[in-house]
Amino acid sequence: MAERPPAAASTSRRSSVQSVGRAFDLLDLLKNAPYPMSALEIARESGLDRTIVHRLLRTLAEHGMVVEERGAYGLGPASVLLANRYLDNLLVRRLALPYLLDLQAGAVGERPWTLTLLIPVGDLATVIERIWTQAAPLGMVLDIGDTFPIDLSAAGRAVLAYRPEEDVRALVGDERYEAVATRLERVREVGGVALSHGEAISGVYAMAATIQSRRGHPVAALSVASLELDDQFSDESALAGQLRRAAQAVGQSLA
Repeated sequence: MAERPPAAASTSRRSSVQSVGRAFDLLDLLKNAPYPMSALEIARESGLDRTIVHRLLRTLAEHGMVVEERGAYGLGPASVLLANRYLDNLLVRRLALPYLLDLQAGAVGERPWTLTLLIPVGDLATVIERIWTQAAPLGMVLDIGDTFPIDLSAAGRAVLAYRPEEDVRALVGDERYEAVATRLERVREVGGVALSHGEAISGVYAMAATIQSRRGHPVAALSVASLELDDQFSDESALAGQLRRAAQAVGQSLA
């Protein structure tokens, strides 16, 4: 006799709408595609019937979520409106911005360093705000929405360090968890500061501090990055202390 699925999983499937789930799968596929895709390519990548893909794409196009040009599809302008509205309503972004400005004026000054605010989205850390000076190389200035594997970036590890081990294992898998377990322990030992060098971006040094809500939930991270952080690339440096204090101050305002 076949093993019955867990009740929670069965209930989840019954309560979901298949067509909506498929539409989001297509949007996720287009989000990660390096170029616009034809309906045939989307059907192959998604495993869906081409007729179903055409219907979903037409519906998404009617609402501006995708655009079609010369038979190829990409994300549409309505997706930008949704993302912008989410960012505008994101409390941690509004609270963190003054601290980013203070860090830029004090800790960074005229150094070629960039400051970013990142949040976890699934197994990625994504940029939602950034500040830089004229001294920073243009290639170091990240775009809003840039993403990095959560276990390879300093910001991602700053967040993972304060999640339950079982949740982190479920998110990244046992092998990737074991590869960063000692680093996550170190983040907790030093009060929420994580380091990375060349793992998320080749040649780039990064330092990040965890933003935790008053309930202890890790919701975001403040990060500073550069091709060279001088003698400050240490989780016990003055820069680490400034990042940590700024992150703690932001977290105190989050319920």
